[in-house]
Amino acid sequence: MFDLIVRGGRVIDPVSGVDGVRDIAVSDGKVCELAESLETCVAKDVIDATGQWVIPGIIDMHTHVRTHPGHPHAQRMLALAGVTTTLDMAGPLQQILDSIPTSGSGINVAVVEAAREGLTLTSARPDAAERRALLERTLEEGGIGLKLLGGHFPMDLDVAAGFIEEAARANAWIAWHAGNTVHGSDIEGMRDAVECADGHFLHCAHINSYCRGKIRNELDEALEAVALLKAHPNVFAESYLSPLNGTRLNIVDDRPTSSVTASCLKKMGCTPDRAGMLEAIASSRAGVLIDDGMIGRLTWGEEALGHWLDRGTDVTGCFAVNPAVSRFYLAQAKRDDGTFAVDAFSTDGGSYPRNVIVENGLLLVEFGALTLKEFVWKASGAGARALGLASKGHLAVTADADITVIDPVRRRARATIVGGRTVMLDGVLKGRGTTIICDARGEAKLKKRGIACCVKAPLDAAEIARRMLPAG
Repeated sequence: MFDLIVRGGRVIDPVSGVDGVRDIAVSDGKVCELAESLETCVAKDVIDATGQWVIPGIIDMHTHVRTHPGHPHAQRMLALAGVTTTLDMAGPLQQILDSIPTSGSGINVAVVEAAREGLTLTSARPDAAERRALLERTLEEGGIGLKLLGGHFPMDLDVAAGFIEEAARANAWIAWHAGNTVHGSDIEGMRDAVECADGHFLHCAHINSYCRGKIRNELDEALEAVALLKAHPNVFAESYLSPLNGTRLNIVDDRPTSSVTASCLKKMGCTPDRAGMLEAIASSRAGVLIDDGMIGRLTWGEEALGHWLDRGTDVTGCFAVNPAVSRFYLAQAKRDDGTFAVDAFSTDGGSYPRNVIVENGLLLVEFGALTLKEFVWKASGAGARALGLASKGHLAVTADADITVIDPVRRRARATIVGGRTVMLDGVLKGRGTTIICDARGEAKLKKRGIACCVKAPLDAAEIARRMLPAG
């Protein structure tokens, strides 16, 4: 008897080259059979996927699952969106680990820890010993690397370069929200970041964020972003599909604490101060995130303004600052060999209500910008390959049974299956706990804490730089 059969759906797996109606049988968390018909087989549970699409579990390569922005629901929001695995981009690692019993939804989470003065660093110019100590501690405690928060909390370029070199020596993940003390979170900051990497592996976060028309028009910035990625194959990149960003809206001494927020206010025609924030929220140019007890709900206008004031401005929110032209171009731009310039989809979501890989990704398919196989590759296969998760991102026999079932008419995830367990079905959450993706250096401490873990392969920067095309 199988544990689960997903029956009658169109299985789309570009890694294995499968595209057709199939039944998938699952036992012990693995795909154990893939056949045109398993009608006579018995299973403990059956999901009828007739008329629906069955793809390898979605891997969102940039989210935030921390709980301190005001609600503990990020992992639940991801499960509802069909995400089976995610890369949390900033931690805090310990807070995420501590929150598993109350916030886990059954998905897999890898974490890169923020390198930030006053949080994980003693100063904005940590010496080599402090940089190394932060990285080693993060890896030993279950993270996979570090993130530089240049857009929000910029640091000098030589310090950023030191972090990248340290990560290369340790063979650890290193990500950068582009921006530094000279240039901001824009195309100039991105240019600095990829050049600063100096051939080492670097994950350049949410490329669309640097193509908002701050320096030149949005399309010219997107064209330069793609040219930079083509010229620097050592850089892994993702971009998100929502018009909304996410940022802190708190004001201290009449100024936003985040430089990204200040830039958003200016783009919206508001002054970067308390008065400008009041104007932006009241006029629905900025939305405010509210905890509704199950998910983070984005509110606008009077309700948003009241919540912002009641919380003493210490809230998270969103601005609709991501232009359609750059989002569209970056999602489908390719290198000369046919591989994608921007490797994977992301949402920068989780705790922000913009987990729209399925909804907006399928719009690109309907428009003809991507084939369905290309969508699945960017939504799953590319992330699995970069993270060194050989048993994820495809549905071959013996693969992890991480599966997303999509309703193509509604453009919504209908089911989220992780390790053979259904963690979401028809909008109802069923999963608990979290499996942390770590490398071999973090396994012992996670197991000592009783935290489920999945040990990924060592970072293979050369293999990431070679890239590959989806089968078929």
